[in-house]
Amino acid sequence: MTYSILITNTRKQGTTPDGFCKGGEELVALLKELTGEHFPSSHTRNYIKRIEGPRAEGNSELNPTTPAIVVAGMGTQADADWDCISKLDWADEAAFKAYIGVMMQPDTLVKIQEAEAKVVDPSKTKIVVLGETFVTKSG
Repeated sequence: MTYSILITNTRKQGTTPDGFCKGGEELVALLKELTGEHFPSSHTRNYIKRIEGPRAEGNSELNPTTPAIVVAGMGTQADADWDCISKLDWADEAAFKAYIGVMMQPDTLVKIQEAEAKVVDPSKTKIVVLGETFVTKSG
């Protein structure tokens, strides 16, 4: 059974949305290089669409001039203060644990933390394990 996690990341204060995306993609390339065969079978990233403009009432502290496009009536800017949601899949839990084992090796961990520190606010990172998945398609 596939083992999947969901991660939300928030950009470091002072990092632009474009800079975060670029740095995030560089971080994933580094993770792939460092973890080799243990890298997830799939690593999907979705970055929050933000618009640039003048500071407006209701914009959050982190995003005073780069608010997310929040669907009317479905939340506030504060609800969308994270910048990327990622879904990572492995063949099973053992494969995930092997990946974590590689990531936690001291030399590897230092490289990852240094790359993360450039664009990610690690204090706001959230990770959960996903349960069952159901997909409904049109047609």
